[in-house]
Amino acid sequence: MIPEVNFSSGDMMAVLWRGRLKELIPLIISVMLLPIGLMAQTSSPTAGAASQPVVFGNGLQTPLRFAGESVLTNQVSLSMGASTFYDDNVLQRNSDRIRDEGVNFNSDLKFLRQTENVTFSFDYQPQFLLYNNTSQFDRLNHLGTLNLTGRLSSRFYIGLFDTFSYQNGAFQSLAGQQILSGLSSPTALNQSIIPYTVRTLANTSGLNLSFVKSHRTSLTFSGSYDERQFGSHQIVGQSLYNSREASGGFQFQYRVTEHTSFGLALLHQDSTYKGGTGFGSDRRFQNESAFFSLQSQVSPTVTLAFFGGPAYLTSFGQAAGGGALRQFEGSGGGSITKEVKKTALDLSVQRAISDSGGLYTIVENTMANFGVRRRLAGRWEAGLHGGATRAETSLLNLGSGRTDALIGGFDLVRPFSNGSAFHVSYQTFHQLSSGSVPVAANFDRDVVTVAIDFRLKAIPLGH
Repeated sequence: MIPEVNFSSGDMMAVLWRGRLKELIPLIISVMLLPIGLMAQTSSPTAGAASQPVVFGNGLQTPLRFAGESVLTNQVSLSMGASTFYDDNVLQRNSDRIRDEGVNFNSDLKFLRQTENVTFSFDYQPQFLLYNNTSQFDRLNHLGTLNLTGRLSSRFYIGLFDTFSYQNGAFQSLAGQQILSGLSSPTALNQSIIPYTVRTLANTSGLNLSFVKSHRTSLTFSGSYDERQFGSHQIVGQSLYNSREASGGFQFQYRVTEHTSFGLALLHQDSTYKGGTGFGSDRRFQNESAFFSLQSQVSPTVTLAFFGGPAYLTSFGQAAGGGALRQFEGSGGGSITKEVKKTALDLSVQRAISDSGGLYTIVENTMANFGVRRRLAGRWEAGLHGGATRAETSLLNLGSGRTDALIGGFDLVRPFSNGSAFHVSYQTFHQLSSGSVPVAANFDRDVVTVAIDFRLKAIPLGH
């Protein structure tokens, strides 16, 4: 259970401050919409080497970048941002739709350090939402990521990653959300299905140990742990499923040519779901899977990736419909990524067994996603992304439940030479469920945001 945030009698000044700030929301909105012609005279960001999509199965996805675009390393930076937004379904409930506007204040602390043997990055992003009329989500939200890779010797490498988030409500990332490329990890939490909750805590961590036998052959042992918990108070009556998953795997990778690699992986996943009622209150699943992967850079700007293989699923615990589960399933998918100087494009399709974002226990998850970035005239940039997801329980003989979700968004960005940026974005969410899920799980939601981010300080760390 995630505790509620309460104000004590000594916090009355904070309550008064919040009331005064709410009165200023119309003024803040007006200021955010003023022209920024003076800032538009600055130059564009520095470009560098293009990024490459990562091999399927390592737990990470890379941002979609233009050819020649790079990320600055060996520095500590601090950014601050403010935005105003309009949300046409704050509670994410069609039967009791509440429309509201608000402001968001956020900061971003980045630490990037790269040496000959170690690469370390840390990113912490707190943000505070303040609605004009809806006060239950006026809380501080947190997002933190950590990545560490190191060379232990000439043949052994170690990798560590962790992502933590604490979010009030179902408000998705604001303007400036990165579009990712390639295929998501087979152990990643389901981010496409949005649950009806007022609070979510999620953490994903992992450890990889690689042995590089030669310039063609490598072996990787990996382990990860994922956890997601929901607040005790849901928007509708039926409880959501809290989940925990531990996984371990082995991957063999062989570089066929300079631009093509082949992989074979074995993966064990042990997941537990508690708190829900529709599909049993305490369920445990074990998933044994084997899959191949193939990645090829077919041209200097185009990369293809594929994976596929069988999985054997076993269930434990009492199900709502009774009986244990033992069956084979298949998984597979592919992606294409094109990165040139002015356009970056990624398309991916994927079908695999995964968690369900809290609505069900385990599901057969099918999704298709796309993302496009385009450089426009006058140093403006545009981003377009969308996706469709179907989470289904009947294919796994786990009762009758299905959720279809559509997510899309558009982001217009004007970056500046000092790392600052101006954003105008639109995001839309549509979700429809059938079977053993409350009708309140169905919703549609549109959010319009105007934001500006300022780079306050960047301290170089040397080489």
